[in-house]
Amino acid sequence: MDFDIHETKGNDSEILPLGSSFGNVVRHVNRRIQRDLGERIASLGLTLGQWYALRTLWVADGITQIEVAQRSGIAGPAMVNAIRSLIAMGLVSRKIHPEDRRKYIVSLTDRGRALEEPALNAAIEANLAAMNGISESEREVCLRVLRRAYQNLANNDIRMPRSDDQLDL
Repeated sequence: MDFDIHETKGNDSEILPLGSSFGNVVRHVNRRIQRDLGERIASLGLTLGQWYALRTLWVADGITQIEVAQRSGIAGPAMVNAIRSLIAMGLVSRKIHPEDRRKYIVSLTDRGRALEEPALNAAIEANLAAMNGISESEREVCLRVLRRAYQNLANNDIRMPRSDDQLDL
Protein backbone atom coordinates (compact mmCIF):
# COMPACT_ATOMS: atom_id res chain seq x y z
CA MET A 1 0.00 0.00 0.00
CA ASP A 2 1.45 3.36 -1.02
CA PHE A 3 -0.47 5.35 1.60
CA ASP A 4 -1.95 4.52 4.96
CA ILE A 5 -5.28 6.31 5.12
CA HIS A 6 -5.07 6.33 8.93
CA GLU A 7 -2.79 8.53 10.97
CA THR A 8 0.55 6.86 11.62
CA LYS A 9 1.49 7.81 15.15
CA GLY A 10 5.17 8.56 15.55
CA ASN A 11 5.92 8.27 11.81
CA ASP A 12 4.05 11.31 10.57
CA SER A 13 4.01 15.08 10.73
CA GLU A 14 2.65 16.45 13.97
CA ILE A 15 1.55 19.61 12.21
CA LEU A 16 -0.62 17.89 9.60
CA PRO A 17 -0.73 14.10 9.75
CA LEU A 18 -1.26 12.58 6.30
CA GLY A 19 -4.41 10.79 7.35
CA SER A 20 -5.89 14.06 8.62
CA SER A 21 -5.22 16.05 5.45
CA PHE A 22 -8.47 16.38 3.50
CA GLY A 23 -6.65 17.04 0.22
CA ASN A 24 -4.20 14.18 0.70
CA VAL A 25 -6.92 11.64 1.50
CA VAL A 26 -9.09 12.82 -1.44
CA ARG A 27 -6.07 12.58 -3.76
CA HIS A 28 -5.27 9.02 -2.74
CA VAL A 29 -8.89 7.87 -2.91
CA ASN A 30 -9.19 9.43 -6.38
CA ARG A 31 -6.03 7.66 -7.53
CA ARG A 32 -7.46 4.31 -6.40
CA ILE A 33 -10.81 4.93 -8.11
CA GLN A 34 -9.05 6.03 -11.31
CA ARG A 35 -6.87 2.91 -11.25
CA ASP A 36 -9.92 0.69 -10.74
CA LEU A 37 -11.86 2.44 -13.50
CA GLY A 38 -8.86 2.20 -15.84
CA GLU A 39 -8.69 -1.55 -15.30
CA ARG A 40 -12.43 -1.92 -15.94
CA ILE A 41 -12.49 0.11 -19.17
CA ALA A 42 -9.34 -1.54 -20.50
CA SER A 43 -11.49 -4.51 -21.48
CA LEU A 44 -13.38 -2.09 -23.75
CA GLY A 45 -10.10 -0.99 -25.34
CA LEU A 46 -10.17 2.43 -23.67
CA THR A 47 -7.67 4.46 -21.68
CA LEU A 48 -8.69 6.97 -19.01
CA GLY A 49 -7.96 9.91 -21.34
CA GLN A 50 -10.20 8.40 -23.99
CA TRP A 51 -12.85 7.64 -21.36
CA TYR A 52 -12.96 11.30 -20.24
CA ALA A 53 -13.32 12.54 -23.80
CA LEU A 54 -16.09 10.04 -24.55
CA ARG A 55 -17.82 10.75 -21.23
CA THR A 56 -17.99 14.41 -22.17
CA LEU A 57 -19.25 13.67 -25.68
CA TRP A 58 -21.96 11.29 -24.42
CA VAL A 59 -23.41 14.30 -22.61
CA ALA A 60 -22.64 17.02 -25.19
CA ASP A 61 -21.93 15.59 -28.64
CA GLY A 62 -20.71 17.80 -31.47
CA ILE A 63 -18.70 20.34 -29.48
CA THR A 64 -15.29 21.81 -30.19
CA GLN A 65 -12.15 19.96 -29.21
CA ILE A 66 -11.33 22.82 -26.81
CA GLU A 67 -14.74 22.42 -25.14
CA VAL A 68 -14.15 18.67 -24.78
CA ALA A 69 -10.85 19.42 -23.03
CA GLN A 70 -12.38 22.08 -20.75
CA ARG A 71 -15.46 20.07 -19.80
CA SER A 72 -13.48 16.91 -19.13
CA GLY A 73 -10.71 18.65 -17.21
CA ILE A 74 -8.01 17.20 -19.47
CA ALA A 75 -5.12 19.41 -20.59
CA GLY A 76 -5.01 20.39 -24.26
CA PRO A 77 -2.06 18.22 -25.41
CA ALA A 78 -3.40 15.12 -23.63
CA MET A 79 -6.82 15.74 -25.16
CA VAL A 80 -5.32 16.05 -28.64
CA ASN A 81 -3.76 12.61 -28.20
CA ALA A 82 -7.00 11.13 -26.85
CA ILE A 83 -9.06 12.54 -29.73
CA ARG A 84 -6.54 11.34 -32.32
CA SER A 85 -6.64 7.83 -30.90
CA LEU A 86 -10.45 7.86 -30.75
CA ILE A 87 -10.54 8.90 -34.41
CA ALA A 88 -8.16 6.06 -35.29
CA MET A 89 -10.43 3.64 -33.39
CA GLY A 90 -13.48 4.90 -35.29
CA LEU A 91 -15.21 6.14 -32.13
CA VAL A 92 -15.32 9.85 -32.99
CA SER A 93 -15.01 12.04 -36.05
CA ARG A 94 -13.55 15.51 -36.29
CA LYS A 95 -14.35 18.23 -38.80
CA ILE A 96 -13.39 21.86 -39.17
CA HIS A 97 -15.77 24.29 -37.50
CA PRO A 98 -17.97 25.93 -40.18
CA GLU A 99 -17.52 29.44 -38.74
CA ASP A 100 -13.96 29.28 -37.38
CA ARG A 101 -11.49 27.25 -39.41
CA ARG A 102 -9.05 27.21 -36.47
CA LYS A 103 -11.41 25.00 -34.44
CA TYR A 104 -12.51 21.40 -34.78
CA ILE A 105 -15.92 19.93 -33.99
CA VAL A 106 -15.74 16.46 -32.41
CA SER A 107 -18.68 14.09 -32.81
CA LEU A 108 -19.39 10.55 -31.75
CA THR A 109 -19.71 7.84 -34.36
CA ASP A 110 -22.24 5.04 -33.96
CA ARG A 111 -19.42 2.89 -32.52
CA GLY A 112 -18.55 5.61 -30.01
CA ARG A 113 -22.19 5.99 -28.96
CA ALA A 114 -22.49 2.19 -28.58
CA LEU A 115 -19.73 2.20 -25.94
CA GLU A 116 -21.71 4.53 -23.67
CA GLU A 117 -23.67 1.87 -21.77
CA PRO A 118 -20.83 -0.61 -21.15
CA ALA A 119 -18.38 2.17 -20.24
CA LEU A 120 -20.81 3.87 -17.87
CA ASN A 121 -21.53 0.50 -16.29
CA ALA A 122 -17.79 0.14 -15.67
CA ALA A 123 -17.83 3.54 -13.93
CA ILE A 124 -20.83 2.52 -11.84
CA GLU A 125 -18.98 -0.66 -10.80
CA ALA A 126 -15.88 1.35 -9.86
CA ASN A 127 -17.98 3.72 -7.77
CA LEU A 128 -19.81 0.85 -6.09
CA ALA A 129 -16.50 -0.83 -5.26
CA ALA A 130 -15.25 2.39 -3.69
CA MET A 131 -18.45 2.88 -1.70
CA ASN A 132 -18.77 -0.74 -0.54
CA GLY A 133 -19.96 -0.90 3.07
CA ILE A 134 -20.85 2.80 3.16
CA SER A 135 -24.49 3.56 3.88
CA GLU A 136 -26.62 5.68 1.56
CA SER A 137 -26.80 8.47 4.14
CA GLU A 138 -23.00 8.45 4.50
CA ARG A 139 -22.66 8.61 0.71
CA GLU A 140 -24.97 11.61 0.59
CA VAL A 141 -22.97 13.39 3.31
CA CYS A 142 -19.70 12.57 1.56
CA LEU A 143 -20.91 13.92 -1.78
CA ARG A 144 -22.34 17.02 -0.10
CA VAL A 145 -19.00 17.69 1.64
CA LEU A 146 -17.00 17.17 -1.56
CA ARG A 147 -19.32 19.44 -3.57
CA ARG A 148 -19.08 22.11 -0.87
CA ALA A 149 -15.27 21.87 -0.80
CA TYR A 150 -15.21 22.17 -4.59
CA GLN A 151 -17.51 25.20 -4.48
CA ASN A 152 -15.42 26.82 -1.74
CA LEU A 153 -12.33 26.52 -3.93
CA ALA A 154 -14.20 27.61 -7.08
CA ASN A 155 -15.46 30.69 -5.23
CA ASN A 156 -11.90 31.35 -4.06
CA ASP A 157 -10.73 31.23 -7.71
CA ILE A 158 -13.23 33.95 -8.53
CA ARG A 159 -12.13 36.20 -5.63
CA MET A 160 -8.37 35.67 -5.96
CA PRO A 161 -6.82 37.53 -8.91
CA ARG A 162 -4.33 35.48 -10.91
CA SER A 163 -0.95 37.03 -11.58
CA ASP A 164 -1.91 37.69 -15.21
CA ASP A 165 -5.08 39.51 -14.04
CA GLN A 166 -3.30 41.98 -11.78
CA LEU A 167 -2.92 45.54 -12.95
CA ASP A 168 0.44 47.25 -13.22
CA LEU A 169 0.61 49.85 -10.45
